[in-house]
Amino acid sequence: MRLLLPAGETSRKAFYGGVLRHQVLAKRPIWTGSPTVVDGAERISFDPGAVLLVGLASFGLTSAADTSVIRVREGASFHVGGRVALQRGIRIVVDSGRLSIGNGTNLNGLGTKVLCAEAVTIGAGCTFSWEVQVLDNDFHAITVDGMQQPSTAPVVIGDRVWVGTRAVVLKGVTIGDGAVVAAGAVVNKDVPAGAVVAGVPAKVVGRADSWA
Repeated sequence: MRLLLPAGETSRKAFYGGVLRHQVLAKRPIWTGSPTVVDGAERISFDPGAVLLVGLASFGLTSAADTSVIRVREGASFHVGGRVALQRGIRIVVDSGRLSIGNGTNLNGLGTKVLCAEAVTIGAGCTFSWEVQVLDNDFHAITVDGMQQPSTAPVVIGDRVWVGTRAVVLKGVTIGDGAVVAAGAVVNKDVPAGAVVAGVPAKVVGRADSWA
């Protein structure tokens, strides 16, 4: 597990502008360490003892100036199932339905987007790299051979899943526990537990015995 809150990482300005603002006024355990927009904090729910850490740590290409955005629209919900880290520059938008993220999961920022219109579930102990996109919807209707296709379908990502940079996970996909999604992969079909997938569209190319 990466260190999520290095000594001296959170400035006095970030602490009083972020932690106190969200913990006291919104009464939510949300800690921010860099510029953060939280719209709909009252629609974020937490397991007992859970905490949402936003932009607290420095990872690779990110900087303290990168703004993170979390928007949970009216009628939608975001559930935090433990200690969840969202890094600088991330975009989380729950237009409708429910987003759930499990304990110990770390989503790197700088272009990473999770967009939810029906249901997105991300398990415990997952790691996402930069510029990952998870979408449970097409944002438009499409008709194929005279039949209108559903524009939304739930995404389920299991526990301890590693998603590489610039990978895209599309609607209706289930990724099994312990799977690895290679950089640049486009996942449009289910991924078995423990599989390594790569390519466009993503195909199984091996098995992951372990990853760290």
